[in-house]
Amino acid sequence: MFSPDDFHPLPLPRPDEHAAAAQAEADTLLAAAKAEAKKIRETAAAEAQGLRTRALTSANNEADQIREAAKAETAKRQKRDDNLDTWSARAVIAGAVGLTASGEFELARMVGFDGGVAWLLPLVIDVYVIQAFRRHRDVMQAIGLTIAANVIYHLADAGLFGVNPGNDGKADPKWWLIAIVASVASLILWRMHTITSPAKAKPEPRQQATAPAPVLATAPRQEAPAKSVPTAPPIGDSGTAKNDRQNGASGAAKKATETPAKKTAPVAKKAPANPRQKSAAEKAPRRSMAEWVALAEPIFHSEFKRLKRNPTASEFADALSKAGHGRPSDSTAKNIRTEILDRAELPALND
Repeated sequence: MFSPDDFHPLPLPRPDEHAAAAQAEADTLLAAAKAEAKKIRETAAAEAQGLRTRALTSANNEADQIREAAKAETAKRQKRDDNLDTWSARAVIAGAVGLTASGEFELARMVGFDGGVAWLLPLVIDVYVIQAFRRHRDVMQAIGLTIAANVIYHLADAGLFGVNPGNDGKADPKWWLIAIVASVASLILWRMHTITSPAKAKPEPRQQATAPAPVLATAPRQEAPAKSVPTAPPIGDSGTAKNDRQNGASGAAKKATETPAKKTAPVAKKAPANPRQKSAAEKAPRRSMAEWVALAEPIFHSEFKRLKRNPTASEFADALSKAGHGRPSDSTAKNIRTEILDRAELPALND
């Protein structure tokens, strides 16, 4: 049997050890909670960043699609407008050519051209008008010619201008009307040669030669007076003749001593610089028309977009000068502009 002495009470932990264990367990739980919270925070940030990136990508894609659709619609509308403008212009030209050609044909018949060749008069006039519009030259002259031809015909047909009443009831054209109509084709031939021939580069003006230095003026060389041969004094006047010779000799010596020294002409001042020399130095070098077109075409399109209109010859020449190609004359710039318009269409203007 056990005796009471065999039982010994267990040792109880001290309060400080219990507090230390509790503190260690609390620190462990707090560290674990912090790690878990950090992990959750990082996961939430990554998900938010991904969601933001996907949203931005989706918005950019949608915006690009909207822009492309708007651009396609604008291009389609621009093309439709261009086609409308082109065909409207063609329709107007066709109608105008048809109306004016009939009057020009009848005018040729009236002045005596045969029906087999009378149609050539409206042909040359209308081709001249079309070329004038294409090259932006002689536009007013061409339109004025068509107006004059039709007005003259209708007035003459009514017996109001340029005709004499005939015996058979028909109006006979006057001689000057026949001469004018007969010379139209030759005049158009000359103008077509002028507006279609390639422009010639104008020769650079010669620089004014500097004036030569003036030759210094010198006093004329004085010749020594000729020695006079002494002559015998007349009898009875020996004293007087001697005195005259002495006075003459002393006067000549005095005049020689009083002759002023040679005067030198003043040095000529340097002539001021000729303004034509400066302007000639700024002008463009000689180039062929093909070289001018290759250099000036991008500058012309840039000026057309900047001004939103066709630049004038002076504006075009100034733009070439600013680009470093030298400044051509206004007439040369106009010819270059005409060649560019013939080779390429005008750039589209964005409103």
